[in-house]
Amino acid sequence: MRFVRQPSEAEREELERMTRQEVGRVAIRAHMILLSARGYTVPEIVQIHDTTNITVYTWFNRFDAHGPKGLYDLPRSGRPPKVDREVQEEVEKAVSEPPTQRGYNFTVWTTPLLRQYIEDELGVQLCGDTIRCTLHALGFRWRRPRWAVERQDPQAEAIMANIAQTMEDAQPDTVFLVQDETRFRTLPPLRRMWMRKGQQAHIATPYQNKHFYSYGALDLDSGSWVDGFFEKANSEATIRYLEALLATYPDASIVVIWDQAKYHTSQKVQGWIDRHERLKTLLLPKYSPELNPVEHIWRVVKQRVAANLTRTVDSLKAAYRAFFDEQSAQDLLRTASLTV
Repeated sequence: MRFVRQPSEAEREELERMTRQEVGRVAIRAHMILLSARGYTVPEIVQIHDTTNITVYTWFNRFDAHGPKGLYDLPRSGRPPKVDREVQEEVEKAVSEPPTQRGYNFTVWTTPLLRQYIEDELGVQLCGDTIRCTLHALGFRWRRPRWAVERQDPQAEAIMANIAQTMEDAQPDTVFLVQDETRFRTLPPLRRMWMRKGQQAHIATPYQNKHFYSYGALDLDSGSWVDGFFEKANSEATIRYLEALLATYPDASIVVIWDQAKYHTSQKVQGWIDRHERLKTLLLPKYSPELNPVEHIWRVVKQRVAANLTRTVDSLKAAYRAFFDEQSAQDLLRTASLTV
């Protein structure tokens, strides 16, 4: 019957330390040696640790030759990884553009298609799991994309240059107002908020989704704000609002800069403008809401007074008024990104 050689006192202390402090296989190996030194047979050790005779004999031999340090795993070179930096870079470049750019009649990269591409391009064979792990390591996720409107007015640069030139050539008493309108609803817009982990907040929906429109204009020089509430955004409401602007600036020439909404450019509105010499309009480029500073103001107002809270129309209007009462002219210009 084979037993391990008797360890010295120092070796026994080291083996006992290993059983307490080492983890996994090393602690088990040290325990096997101590069991053998105490008279346990190989079959008994096999049964205790649910292993094989060959495994026990292997570690007996290692201990007999090298002592406790022989129970540690030797350094392993291992098989070199297939996914080296070159493969990662090729995967990243490929997934960053449609497969059609690489000559495939596919519009979406799939795992099998990427496997085929890497094998064709680099001669490296990878399994599907390796491809997926590589993509995750590179920061890619398998998710559904969202729509993005990518339209641009070809005349945008010329339009903005004309607006700038008009402002430069204007008389000193000319007032330039940038205008826009938006809808406020009793169904609140949902925005990010703090909530307890695993407990998604629920926002109550109103019995009826009522709304009103706010027309607003920002004086680009003084930061003054002129607005009005209307039930609809249409030609009639637009004319009533323009009348209010003329009354607000009774002695000035007014230039209103606004977008190309149909109720801004309708024949009814244009006919009314033509009959009022003190008021002119300039159109912003199509598909360019980011060029209208009032859009930034609307975004802040809705975040402050409308987001994530169901309110009545009257309470929404009151909160709206309170917001603008608290804002100075410089505050509004700063919100509109017109000052630093």
